[in-house]
Amino acid sequence: MLGTSEGLPLGVAAELDSAALLPSNACGAGMQVIVTWLCAALGLSALIPGAAAENACPPNALGVSRTAEIDTTGGPWFGSPRGDKDFLAPGEVVLTFDDGPTPRYSRTILAALAAHCTKATFFMLGEMAAEHPSLVKEIATLGHTIGTHTWSHPNLKRLSEEQARAQIESAFTVIEKAAEQPIAPFFRYPYLSENESAVAHLQSRNVAQFAIDIDSFDWRTRSPQSVIARVMAGLERRGRGIILFHDIHGSTAGAMPQLLGMLKEKGFRIVHLRPKASIQTLAEYQAPPAKAATHEARPRTRWSVRRAAQRMTNR
Repeated sequence: MLGTSEGLPLGVAAELDSAALLPSNACGAGMQVIVTWLCAALGLSALIPGAAAENACPPNALGVSRTAEIDTTGGPWFGSPRGDKDFLAPGEVVLTFDDGPTPRYSRTILAALAAHCTKATFFMLGEMAAEHPSLVKEIATLGHTIGTHTWSHPNLKRLSEEQARAQIESAFTVIEKAAEQPIAPFFRYPYLSENESAVAHLQSRNVAQFAIDIDSFDWRTRSPQSVIARVMAGLERRGRGIILFHDIHGSTAGAMPQLLGMLKEKGFRIVHLRPKASIQTLAEYQAPPAKAATHEARPRTRWSVRRAAQRMTNR
């Protein structure tokens, strides 16, 4: 049955197709992910290990070691180089994903996280949320934390103060509307490139600013094994940290089942970030920015992005 996606629902078929990206030496983990997703997609939750009871996770699951409630007053920084280096204890890890969501890869990643009963923070783009609102809601419903990453991933250093503000605020508005619940006042700069006016704006809005400690460089490779090797090497050097992934790459989706297992095996512990208070969106930023630049990694027509955004605005 798992050899073909023909005749299955579209979302399930996409997950089976992307399963080919799983590393060959992680068949057990990969199969668990696919079975978990199939059961969830077909409404057979009773067949998912751990679904019958909230705390019934497999004994080898990574889980969540602790939940950190973040007070975002004043726009504090997290991650190197500005963040408090002792925010995480030795062995603690925060999983973060930028640039999504995308049905092809995000759901595979979600299934891997669910199989390990663990949580992550997703820094979403406004334009992607406008295209895939049901997926945004799904991520929120599963208990992951949702932050933002601008509307369309421009380098804010190249924008005027008002253009940068529109990129930031429009994303908060559209993503929260898609989630159908409050989202976190968490923000990560595209290209990790901040400017002082944007920093000051986020501080005035009590939005936490996130950098990173370990870069998976998943955008540089199609190999899940390369992603795993780079992350584990970074953790060996630093011993802790906020890890950057992107849920728009097959290398990340393919790496996740084995990587989560390795984190458990090596004794690393997941910290789930939650905000003390949610973002307060601004009424004047209900539509996408007038001259939003499209993310280079996902060539799509500006028209399709605007049509999706308009649908979200009219909901």
